[in-house]
Amino acid sequence: MPYHWEFFKHADHSFGLFYPQNYILAAFDNDARAREVEGLFVIDGFADDDVAYASGGFVTTKLESVKDASLLERIKAGIAHIAGTEQGYLDDDLKHARRGGAFVFVHAPDHASADKATHLLKRVHPVYARRYTTMAIERIVYPNQSTL
Repeated sequence: MPYHWEFFKHADHSFGLFYPQNYILAAFDNDARAREVEGLFVIDGFADDDVAYASGGFVTTKLESVKDASLLERIKAGIAHIAGTEQGYLDDDLKHARRGGAFVFVHAPDHASADKATHLLKRVHPVYARRYTTMAIERIVYPNQSTL
């Protein structure tokens, strides 16, 4: 079974892959910058338990890992990979983590909190950021694939 981080208030996997519904994932160049932005979210009014820093290694080896997944979860992940859905984002996260990147997660269950988080993210210039909604992954800030 995939690892579940206690920070997430909801399920964090869907169709066998990492999918933290109602959360924004923002990538930063390094741990220090990610921790700094984590603090800015709290200063901007987000609750401490709605914002969390995560190292690149933690995201890629714990949250997004499927090594402990059941056969059914692996089959679902394989189908998602073929369909080209979430897997591309996970690949981006792995590349980013290997370069020393780190992440900030923000709980954004509604439009108001998502808009507030998006406004802050556009000021702090993450490498990329995306929001996991019920039906889709919304790109908040995303460079061309050639730059990832």
